[in-house]
Amino acid sequence: MPDDAYRNPVEKPANPNAIRDHLANERTLLAWVRSCIAIMALGFVVARFGLLIRELGPEAPRQTPVWLSTGFGVAIVACGAVLIALAALRHRTTTQAIEHGDYRPATSLILVLSAGTVIVAVLLAVYLLLTA
Repeated sequence: MPDDAYRNPVEKPANPNAIRDHLANERTLLAWVRSCIAIMALGFVVARFGLLIRELGPEAPRQTPVWLSTGFGVAIVACGAVLIALAALRHRTTTQAIEHGDYRPATSLILVLSAGTVIVAVLLAVYLLLTA
């Protein structure tokens, strides 16, 4: 290799703001992944809660249909998986926007995720009322 390759290895200096933006974007993705793992764990617990109630047998406070807790649990796990996919897509879109200097917040995604969270909360509240 020629000696000047060692003196000037990069033709243009890296933009420290872009680097910080990319690192913040990665931290955001990791926060989404942690949240999704917690959501999926909640779904697993809800699905297995019905199994615990059934195992208690006659001592159970109230018998509920088998499909109720399993259905809610699977739906919550599926929501967590969909959120991970959306987070990955948002990370990719944000990375490209940072590179092009054309970042805009995803207000529609925020509204959809907020509405989805409210729906899951309402469904869990209904489930709790049915199993009380």
